[in-house]
Amino acid sequence: MSVADKELEATLQKLECPFTWDISKNNIKDLANLPEKLLHQVKFGPRRYHAAYLNILAFMTDLQGNGKQALEFLLQAEKVLEEDKQADTMFLVNYANFAWVHYHLGNLTDVRVYLGKLEKICKGIEGSSQYSCSLPAVEGEKGLTFLRLGAQFYERSKLSFRKAIEGEPDNVLYNTGYAVVLYRLEGMRPETDVSPEKSEAVIQLRRALQLEPSDAELMVLLALKLQKSNKHESLMLINNALRLSPDVPQVTRYVAKYLRIQGSVDKSLEILRKAVEVSPKSSFLYHQIGLCHKLQLNQMFQAEKTGKFRVPVAQKRAKAAECIHSFKKAVEVKPSNEYAKINLAEALGENHQLAEAEEIFQEVLKNESLLDSDRQFCHLSYGMFLFYKMKDDEQAVAQFKSAYCVPGQSTRREQVGKQLRKIAQKWINTKWRVQEAYELLDFMSAEDKQDRLGEENMRTSDELNPEVNDISASFEKMRSK
Repeated sequence: MSVADKELEATLQKLECPFTWDISKNNIKDLANLPEKLLHQVKFGPRRYHAAYLNILAFMTDLQGNGKQALEFLLQAEKVLEEDKQADTMFLVNYANFAWVHYHLGNLTDVRVYLGKLEKICKGIEGSSQYSCSLPAVEGEKGLTFLRLGAQFYERSKLSFRKAIEGEPDNVLYNTGYAVVLYRLEGMRPETDVSPEKSEAVIQLRRALQLEPSDAELMVLLALKLQKSNKHESLMLINNALRLSPDVPQVTRYVAKYLRIQGSVDKSLEILRKAVEVSPKSSFLYHQIGLCHKLQLNQMFQAEKTGKFRVPVAQKRAKAAECIHSFKKAVEVKPSNEYAKINLAEALGENHQLAEAEEIFQEVLKNESLLDSDRQFCHLSYGMFLFYKMKDDEQAVAQFKSAYCVPGQSTRREQVGKQLRKIAQKWINTKWRVQEAYELLDFMSAEDKQDRLGEENMRTSDELNPEVNDISASFEKMRSK
């Protein structure tokens, strides 16, 4: 590489665009399917996002070695910006992308043309460098790019949207993007379950809806957050969203999720099946269909358990097969969908395909990039599989203990604690492994104390987990006898 080429690349590194935002190709988990999803968003989503999505498409296409197709996407993005009569600063990321793609194609004259365009825009902006500047327009597009590239980029998306809003507090795009990423972050972390009054996502969703009252996607997201605490408002939001956007997949898929949680499984399946015809490459939709079938299967088991009626074995097997098919499709479309993998393993277990189920559980746990909440979910689910399907108390306890070690109070951790106490009680009652039962309860007590050290407001052991302490106290009395 000549000195001139090195200087040109050094200049390009100073631009503001995905090529300089520290985005590794290896970190984009769904690179194969993202382009189709973004094209779908351009087709059905609000126009205000189109230019940014086309810029992202250009970046991903270039990453995959198709520079000429990338230029086509950039030209389309530029056309959208021109037709919408956007300010010059809205072209900054687009022109920077043009410069990088032309550089990769060896079109050095064109690189300099776009550097000239960038220099002209930046010249009149206070605090800018020769070819770039930090503006709400740039931070907003950065936030949107990180949001669309996947969960591993959500924290960076959140920070970028926050910076953009500081510069333009009433911008609809930035407030909407910020609301969506907060919603997704809270959904990824069960330990952050808080009341709607304290939820950052709920507060921001309301703020975004004030700025854009007709945004149906925001309505359904807010409805899902309020579903347990304010059924009247959440249902009103769902009805308004369906009235405004009855055929928009991005809206109807969340409506279907709402209906499933509400218990209207058949209606949810009806909506999801229509949506998947429009979006056949949506892992989310296949996963939601699988969850509907899973709920129906659980209802069959529950009906038998309570003695309401007996479900024919063939019917249960058919429903388990539907679960397996849907979860397999979700994983096939998006191999990084860890929740779908875990649900697939659970369904295989219900269908007595034990070896296949165990292989999936172990495969998921080998993923070093798993979020703590995802790892906890896998340990819990694997533990339940080992305890109920494999009848292996010892290995189940090992999985439950790993899940219990994940810090932070959550519904999932409470489930783990319940299982551990159940096993300890079983060991005590059978007088089989009494000492190990005590050790198990001591482990839980120690973990609870460690967890409390990280809390700002110290609470007593009885307040944090009274059931564990009551059992521990009774077992201590047994020890002393």
